[in-house]
Amino acid sequence: MSSRVTIGQGEIEGFLGSGIHKFLGIPYAQAPVGPLRWQVPQPPTTWTGVRSAKSYGPACPQTTGAVFNLQVDRQSEDCLYLNVWTRTLDPEEKQPVMVWIHGGGFLGGAGSEDATDGTHLADKGVTVVSFNYRLGAFGYLAHADFGANFGVLDQIAALGWVKENIAAFGGNPDCITIFGQSAGAHSVRKLLATRLARGLFHRAILQSGGFEPPAFNVAWTYERTAAASNALIQRLGGGRQAELRAVPTEVLKQVSHELCGVFPRPGQVHTPANLVWVPVEDGDVLTAEDRLGAMTALPVLMGFTKNEARYFIKPGQAHDEKVLEAMTRVMGREQAGSLLAALNGLDGGIYDRLDRIFTSSIWAEPAIATARIVARDNPRLFVYRFDRVSPGMQRSNELAKHTADIKYAFGNLQPPDGYDDIDANLTTFMQDAWISFARTGAPLGMNGERWPPFTAGSELGLIIDAIPAISRVSDDAIVRLLHLVRSTGR
Repeated sequence: MSSRVTIGQGEIEGFLGSGIHKFLGIPYAQAPVGPLRWQVPQPPTTWTGVRSAKSYGPACPQTTGAVFNLQVDRQSEDCLYLNVWTRTLDPEEKQPVMVWIHGGGFLGGAGSEDATDGTHLADKGVTVVSFNYRLGAFGYLAHADFGANFGVLDQIAALGWVKENIAAFGGNPDCITIFGQSAGAHSVRKLLATRLARGLFHRAILQSGGFEPPAFNVAWTYERTAAASNALIQRLGGGRQAELRAVPTEVLKQVSHELCGVFPRPGQVHTPANLVWVPVEDGDVLTAEDRLGAMTALPVLMGFTKNEARYFIKPGQAHDEKVLEAMTRVMGREQAGSLLAALNGLDGGIYDRLDRIFTSSIWAEPAIATARIVARDNPRLFVYRFDRVSPGMQRSNELAKHTADIKYAFGNLQPPDGYDDIDANLTTFMQDAWISFARTGAPLGMNGERWPPFTAGSELGLIIDAIPAISRVSDDAIVRLLHLVRSTGR
């Protein structure tokens, strides 16, 4: 069977592998290079003849942040490409469409990462899409002379391409789910907020991100990113817009890295909240008035992992009581004493307590705070916590760390990497639940049972472990103390 389709730009040819049609490296916008650097993405050009779509496009310029194997060696500002996996090319099939937005702290990653290959998900009857978007200062510079949120605009352009062309890949343009993890989940939240994305998707999944700001930390602001942007421009020699757009990619990439916020100052506790090159409310693409946006209008599935922090603070590193006290003081504010007492009453050592305060402060409490806000007006909000620890994660002591759930959702577990039959069953469950949500707006629970929505009265969610079970996800002493920090506004 030929893997050829005709899209708005022309005819493309992919390939068939494992019973799935795969189309890789399709341009969804013009290359944002030269005069198009720091510009709104422009519509892709057309071509005559048949264009090959058998290999991934280059990754966007990056120095850090990628979680998995990018599967490409080349980086380029010419990076606005997407990929499609589908088992049918019949437009009449009208399959649910699932569009993945990769994570990586807005600094790294790509739609080509091996863990998010769409083959196994597509085999279950959905059309899967992934794509690249501009990263670092290339995507998130914020400056009065240039604009802001170019990475968000790339994502909107990609969704516009999907809406226009996905029927040719057996997908239903009226049943599109966006889903992402970490920075990808934050991107989902911003797409829910911006009016520019209205009507381009119909459901949203947020994995380990896209929540309210941590209780101890102010929101990412335009002013903060603008200050870094001004510093970057000065480091590049100032000059006119044309001169700055002509700065070599490698030079800009290095300065972007140096100002990205991942290097904490002495005495500063580094968390993902330190990141600088992020989406910000610029009054144009993103506004304060639309902050919640479609979070209350569309079906939303959101959750986090039990041990998120172990991705950032590794088990093999040295940690002592002073680090725990410093982190608790920063994150706990006026509740620091109570939090430290509660942490010291837990089983495990210093590392386990660091994991608990870090995970609770950056993910668990903000997730519950978000759910409480959204649930006031959204009866189709579903919440989960991913607890499963595979044999491999148990041996490494990374447990259910940040990113641990991704391979399960995509069905890309590799048994030699420390997964067993329980994990194989769990990946089937997660894929079925995610696809059910994409198809109907409601995820399935275990054995096809009802997964109840999160409501103010019940605060129920699904604990995804060896045997997934419904439970009240907010019953946690550390989270309750952190919520007091939020409620006092300090």
